[in-house]
Amino acid sequence: MEHSEELQRYRYLASKWLDHSITEEELREFNDWYTANLDTPLNIPASFAATEPVLETRILQKLNDKLEAETTAETKHHKLQVKAKNNWLLRIAVAASILIATGAGLWFYQNRTIESPLRNVAQTDIPPGKNTAMLTFSNGAVVQLSDARKAVFIDHDKLKYNDGTAVGMGTEARGILSGELITAATPKGGTYQLILSDGTHVWLNADSKLSFPSQFAGNNRTVTLSGEAYFEVAKNKAKPFVVNYGKSAVEVLGTHFNIMAYKDEAASKVTLIEGAVKVNSGTEKVLLKPGQQAEISERAGAVIALNNDVDTEQVVAWKNGYFMFANEPVESIMRKISRWYDVTVVYEDNLQDKALWGTVSRFKNVSEVLKRLELTGVVRFKMDNLNGKGKERRIIVMK
Repeated sequence: MEHSEELQRYRYLASKWLDHSITEEELREFNDWYTANLDTPLNIPASFAATEPVLETRILQKLNDKLEAETTAETKHHKLQVKAKNNWLLRIAVAASILIATGAGLWFYQNRTIESPLRNVAQTDIPPGKNTAMLTFSNGAVVQLSDARKAVFIDHDKLKYNDGTAVGMGTEARGILSGELITAATPKGGTYQLILSDGTHVWLNADSKLSFPSQFAGNNRTVTLSGEAYFEVAKNKAKPFVVNYGKSAVEVLGTHFNIMAYKDEAASKVTLIEGAVKVNSGTEKVLLKPGQQAEISERAGAVIALNNDVDTEQVVAWKNGYFMFANEPVESIMRKISRWYDVTVVYEDNLQDKALWGTVSRFKNVSEVLKRLELTGVVRFKMDNLNGKGKERRIIVMK
């Protein structure tokens, strides 16, 4: 494995280890990597609660030794010292994200004490989001999807869940009309998967909407998105798949990609994972290759900016069940937390110039996520009115 792929892999394994969701095979892989070349091999149990500073310090040293060795090897291959230094700084930041994932973070590395208002959080902590969504039909009928299931199939004239059970249609016993327009909507704190009539698989993130016909007719397959979704489009050369979002559109034949188009974000982003897509914005058209991202800001005149160096794992982390922040502005991070935990964010201090690294499960209570972010020493949090009585639940952000 190349060093960047290796670090991403063990960042992922460290997160699963912390969440106690790591499999036996993954745990063996993590152990083999960690204990390689150690004088005193140490087995890392899956039940370890990430509170042992000695082990965490050893993991930090392991990462630093490995990254330093890689940088030395690069300089021996006559690379410029300036470039080697920049690479080293980048890799240290990546290493820091792994450490945050394991619960150690920069807490032990910086050896600093941070007084956290989250130390004694009441039992009314805010739980993570869940599988929940609502379907609205063209005649106004509404169906609340089961939160005990995770996906719904649009099977031409009927609906069924991923376990094969039928979706209740309320008091009206009717099937789906041919070509009927359906809108799937997730609230804040909700996510759901949709399998459209052509076999296209869609993951909806929190606070998102997707409108689509029950069956695709005509020469294309057109849907409309607001919010964020990950698409695995079923191949059909005769019928291109088109996603309209805002004033832009994505056209594909069969591919995997992510669209983030929330109204409270400064720009929309289309990230291609596999295949090829064409991004259209006004008169501009850009063909993306895997690993590229198209960014469109309406404030900048809907011009398409192309990013050739995007971390696709970070982009789709939400779909895979965790937050991944790589030098991401605090305000951007808090918008994601606000959507997933359905909470209002208030700033006591100006943090516009602050950014964080880290990886943490989306299935932790909000206090656990905030504590991990506090380990960086950059930001602190308070939680207010967690029971939601009388006023909105709030997270207060401070330096």
